[in-house]
Amino acid sequence: MDLRQTLTLPQIRRALSIHRPAPSPEAGRAAAVLVPLLPRPEGLHVLFTERSKELRAHAGQVSFPGGSVDAGDKGVRAAALRDAREEVGLREEHVEVIGALDDCPTFVTGFVISPVVGVVDPLSFTAAGRYPWTPNPAEIAALHELPLQEFRDPKNLRVELHEREGVQYRLLWYTVQGTVVWGATARILHQLIELAGEET
Repeated sequence: MDLRQTLTLPQIRRALSIHRPAPSPEAGRAAAVLVPLLPRPEGLHVLFTERSKELRAHAGQVSFPGGSVDAGDKGVRAAALRDAREEVGLREEHVEVIGALDDCPTFVTGFVISPVVGVVDPLSFTAAGRYPWTPNPAEIAALHELPLQEFRDPKNLRVELHEREGVQYRLLWYTVQGTVVWGATARILHQLIELAGEET
């Protein structure tokens, strides 16, 4: 993988077109997130939400839009798009779903997250080049649009080794432009970067 080369949307499309998402061996409540990619002239950006500190679960954490898969959802894709609409005002017709990543269990809260990757249509952006987000104030404290390429810089990644029930695992921490992305969100993003990087 050439870290100096900028990841492009065609590379990500190719990688996801041949990737077969692996189900999690862990049992847990089904959840889904949308990984929203924002095409910009200067390169791809990724949208993250900073959750309200008033929430019971994952308060204050930086994550992707998403949540539990409800009984009325027609699969994880529908759940991810519904939650993105409810949390940040992203309309389904403005998203092109281009693939999915491996299931990602959360060891503390007992969810199994299915990540769905989508590209936000630049034609839906405002004249200032931004999507007209309408974050739900009850759930979202802030939004962060961060350059995907900066997550490839080794200086922005810290890896810690932990042990759970006798099994060692890695905990990833990204820090980009002062925003800390860790836990399941970091693992999901890391897989996307690794898959796309194989196409360079």
